[in-house]
Amino acid sequence: MTNLNDLKIGDIIIRFGQVYKVFKIENATVFYHKFLESLKQATSIFSIPQDSIEKTKIRVPIEKSKLDKLLTSDLEDLKVDLTMSLNAIKGYLNTDDPVEVMRMLKMLTLMRDENGKLPFSKREVYDTLVKRFSSEVAFVYGIDEKEAKQKIETALGRLKK
Repeated sequence: MTNLNDLKIGDIIIRFGQVYKVFKIENATVFYHKFLESLKQATSIFSIPQDSIEKTKIRVPIEKSKLDKLLTSDLEDLKVDLTMSLNAIKGYLNTDDPVEVMRMLKMLTLMRDENGKLPFSKREVYDTLVKRFSSEVAFVYGIDEKEAKQKIETALGRLKK
């Protein structure tokens, strides 16, 4: 499924880096909850009119082959601006584009000091981006979020300054 207008019950969607499952479509409204929660356990249930979905940042999960490339060869090719301000970097916290998330993570990784540390405020942004993206990586690879975080950080660890 690539067209958000064709959503059906059981489809998986991504919203702000989190994985959700569609569980009901009624009166032209799509209802969804976090993927790892059953409907009975769901702490939050979300809904959106079907005709408004295209106006949001909701999307389908990245394909495994594209994610494989993003965590390997494409990561090396991503252009970054190491002079970008913290406020500009924080602006990417609202992105739902996996390529842009990895671009910001690459940039923050390359900004680390000689001891591998980031200033606190940049570390907060880094951790937030990793946490959000690890949910989707976990879903795509069928692993838990801890393993997904390790997979992302391993890919970033291979970068050369």
